[in-house]
Formats: sequence, structure tokens, C-alpha cells
Amino acid sequence: MYIQHGDTERSKRQREAMRTVQKISKKRGLIHLLTKLFLVITSLLIFLSSPAFAQEEAGKINRWRVPTQADKPEEFASVGWKLEGRVTGDLNGDTLPDYALTMIEAKPEKNSEGDPSERGRALVIALATKDGRLSRAGVADSLLQCTRCGGAFYGVVETPVEVTIEKGALVVHQDHGSREVTNTTYRFRFEPATGKFVLIGFDLAETDRATATVISESINYLTGAREEVRSKGEKDVKTRTTIPRRKIYLDDISAEDMEIAAYKRLKL
Repeated sequence: MYIQHGDTERSKRQREAMRTVQKISKKRGLIHLLTKLFLVITSLLIFLSSPAFAQEEAGKINRWRVPTQADKPEEFASVGWKLEGRVTGDLNGDTLPDYALTMIEAKPEKNSEGDPSERGRALVIALATKDGRLSRAGVADSLLQCTRCGGAFYGVVETPVEVTIEKGALVVHQDHGSREVTNTTYRFRFEPATGKFVLIGFDLAETDRATATVISESINYLTGAREEVRSKGEKDVKTRTTIPRRKIYLDDISAEDMEIAAYKRLKL
């Protein structure tokens, strides 16, 4: 079985630690930064060496082994993977029922400690054909978060993902974090000229659960319009800007890259 490794719970924790260090450095100077950096790295090393983390990391699906045609949704699961969930709806405007399939690694659900194991996920789009079969139209191998990538916000509970079809658009929603929780929503629409699914909208919101502060952005990739909102209590400060229009396809998208870019724009 050929499996590549993608974004994991460890990498998410490392990014959260780095962001914490960056925030501290802006406020307290180099000496305090070094002190906090030492504490963060020490805590991270202790966690990574703990028995609770001693498990196989989430894998990444080999998109080229996902069948191009199938008779049933579950037949799109390649070796080492299985169907976790499905939603149906017309995604390309031909009135036929298409599928958005959530695939998950076919590994044991629990680890040796009895907690959910870290399993990778992938999103497969299957369009219905006139002959009654299903045709693969997209595979996102770096979009859906793994089962243990929700951070302290989910603790030992398996991290969920939400995939829906709304008015012909494919919508993916997921969240992760600890005190600061990041919520993201992706919207894709079928592009007839290429036969691919292109990103049309992206929303990210970071909520500080201790202070009730919410910082968010919403981007329309069709127009390039971007709205940033900073909220605390009942006070909202909105800023509208534009970004260069570009096409990002489902097959190429990386949730990690999208979030990192958003953090930079929001100066988080």
C-alpha cells in the first residue's frame, strides 16, 4: 500500500506553538521571547514523547489509485481506505444525482490507549453519467482534517468534518484549536470548461474563547472581494479590500496553506 503523509495532529500543534511564539515576540521583546520559546519547545517535546502520542500518523491518499469509474460510491475507496460518509445532489447541472464522498484510512478506530487513532481523510467527487455509472471528477488529498487534528478543542473525541451540497455548490466546513478555535468554510463549484471543481469562496474565523474576540475574513474568489471583521462583544470593525483573482481547484487545494495565508493577511 502506497501512502504519503500529510497534515497531522503533530504539525497542527507545531504551527499553533509557532504562532504563540510570534505573538509573544511582538509584545515582550527578545528576552521574554527566548524564555517562552524554551517553554513551548519543552512542552511540545514532552507531549510528543508521551504514550498518548505514540501512534501511527495520518496518511495521505494516493489519488492515482482512486478508480476513475465505478458502479457504486464505495468502489471509489482505494486500497487501504474506506468510505466514511456521502452526500448526494446535482453538482454539474445535469439533474443527475452526484456524490461527494468522504474517504478515511482503513485503520483501527482506537489506539492502544483506547482513544481514537489518527486516520487521514480524503474527499472524492463522483459525477453520475447517463449510462448509470459514476465518474471521478476530483480528489482532494489535502483538504479534510484527520481524525485527531482538532487539537485540544476536541480532546480525545474524533475530529469531525462536514461536507454538504448547497444549491449546486460543494461546501466543506471544519474547525480545530484549543483556547483559540479556527473555523473554516470552503465553497466549490463545477467548472464545465475544465471539468474540475474550482474554489469560489473561503471563510476563516478565529475565536478566542476566553475573551470572546472573533477575527474573521470572507473571500469571494469569483470577484476578488474580501471582507475582514474584528469583533469583541457587540462591537464590529469591518474592512473591505480586494485580492488578485485566481483559480484554485479542488484537486490542488491545501487546507494548511489556505490557513497560513489567512493568518498572514489577518496578522495573527
